[in-house]
Amino acid sequence: MLKGVSDNFGAFLVSLLSVQTVASALAVDLNQTVDESNSTEENALVARTSDRYTIIHKWGADNAATIGAGATVGIMLTGFTALFTNWYSNTPDAEKICGKSQVTDVTDDDGVEYTYYAYSYTTGSNCDSTQRAKTVTNKLSDAFDELHADGSSAVCLDLDHRGTWHGVIGLATKGSGKDPQTVCDGHHAGAKRDEFLQIKAAPAPALITGSTPKRDASGLVKRTSISVSESNLQKGDVFFSDPNQSQAVIAEIASAMYKQSKANSCAGVEGTHVDNQGVSYTYYYYASGRNCDTTAEIKTMVTALDDAWDGLGGYTALCMTMRHGGGTWRGHLGISAQQGTFRATHMC
Repeated sequence: MLKGVSDNFGAFLVSLLSVQTVASALAVDLNQTVDESNSTEENALVARTSDRYTIIHKWGADNAATIGAGATVGIMLTGFTALFTNWYSNTPDAEKICGKSQVTDVTDDDGVEYTYYAYSYTTGSNCDSTQRAKTVTNKLSDAFDELHADGSSAVCLDLDHRGTWHGVIGLATKGSGKDPQTVCDGHHAGAKRDEFLQIKAAPAPALITGSTPKRDASGLVKRTSISVSESNLQKGDVFFSDPNQSQAVIAEIASAMYKQSKANSCAGVEGTHVDNQGVSYTYYYYASGRNCDTTAEIKTMVTALDDAWDGLGGYTALCMTMRHGGGTWRGHLGISAQQGTFRATHMC
């Protein structure tokens, strides 16, 4: 009898140890699965957030106006984006410069006046970049948020995509006493500095805290995405280019949408832009809804158009209808790559 009990107890221990072994094995497998999942997600996040900016120099506001937050400088953001992406197809000159802008005056949504100068350069053999309009606009918006929070009135800013391409912005508010063409003096130096030195730039001069009150930060509603529905898709003899070749066009259209929203205008606007492949797009945009405006930031508009452009390579013209959260605003965009056959004004 004792032998039977002993045998049964031994069998029970063997079974228990087997269960523990299986459980331990399962625990290891589960941990490995979680780790692999986290690693994959982290890699995906890195791939989606590879743009970066470096503040080379910045100056405090003192008695000048403060640089506006990203939500208030939409026209500038699309202006920089259109310039940079237009220069992708250029050949660098002897100093590796890909393109230069004029010194430009601009006013933001809050009435703050600026002067800016932009150029791009490469440390490689060409001016191309895989950056998209949405990533450029988003990263520049982050940079302006930081500059506004710091109370800066002038800056030399370098934007890059962790490759050979760089976009540089010299910007100053009126009254800061800074020249946008000289605030970046000595930064480029023929694009001969290596990547480490480029990112580890000299420390910025100490800021002087100004008395200009800082504007309110953006609300959560402004970060709601814009949804886009497509209709009346047409096929002709000319097709939409790959979105990488149409980034400046996307930025220009988003800028027109943004201006109409800020003006509370329901009127239609029409324009024509040519992409880096030589395809000419004509667009017609109008808004509907209460006041015909939206709280969407410019970066949200650019992202919506950039994403919608994917998959349009087999089409010639279409209508895009946009909405932002639960608001009444609707954006109606007719766009055609063959205006003689499919008129943009008739697409929506």
